[in-house]
Amino acid sequence: MSGGSAGTLVVVGGWGVRCEMLSQVYHGWPGETVLISLDDALMTACDSVTDVADALLARYPEPSVWLGWSLGAQIAMAAAARQTGAVTAVITVGGFPRFTAAEGWNSGMPARDFNHFAKGIARDPARHWSRFLGLMVSGDDGERHLRKQLRPWFEAGAPLSGAYLDKGLAWLRAEDQRALWMESTTPALHLLGERDAVVRPWAGWSGIPGCHQAEVICGMAHWPAGQAAERCQQMMAAFLEKSGGKVQWVCQ
Repeated sequence: MSGGSAGTLVVVGGWGVRCEMLSQVYHGWPGETVLISLDDALMTACDSVTDVADALLARYPEPSVWLGWSLGAQIAMAAAARQTGAVTAVITVGGFPRFTAAEGWNSGMPARDFNHFAKGIARDPARHWSRFLGLMVSGDDGERHLRKQLRPWFEAGAPLSGAYLDKGLAWLRAEDQRALWMESTTPALHLLGERDAVVRPWAGWSGIPGCHQAEVICGMAHWPAGQAAERCQQMMAAFLEKSGGKVQWVCQ
């Protein structure tokens, strides 16, 4: 955590990844930073995305900006939907209202691909989790350099056990927040990777409400790092200033 006067930034990580992997995005935040990974302890206590959102709202009830990456985006949006006053704005990176493809939602992962990956995780979680990390940088403009940056995270391993990787995949399979996002009244910025091999950019979705904006970051894959992370910071700072915040964020 870091001290400051800009208020709190609640950072929620995604499926199978530590929230600290977003450090290049939240670096320099001029206030307190709360980091939340979907680890075994949190997954044990919760049975749905909404359960996680409620658990976090109980821990962090004060007005804050929430930043969610991938699955963390759905948690941040579920927390905002509670309208408790704790979530003043949402920023999502590589997020989505629905992860899997469905009628009217072609941006999701096809069921065949998802089922194949889920079976792989159930059979050999370490191997397929490692493949997922590699997929997060696939196609990025700086892919070769980012693969080197991934090495410490490969070595650290997944932040949760195989059983909870399965549990998180069940959430990704079933959770559909399209209606929730369409009805949202909380300002939100959705940052999508042009080269994302995990989540197809859906910036043209007609369901985006007027208080939301979706932007595609050129050359970015699923992991926001390097130049893509710098661009994310710039867009976040501009969004928060436009939303009426008093954040003075000197982007690095």
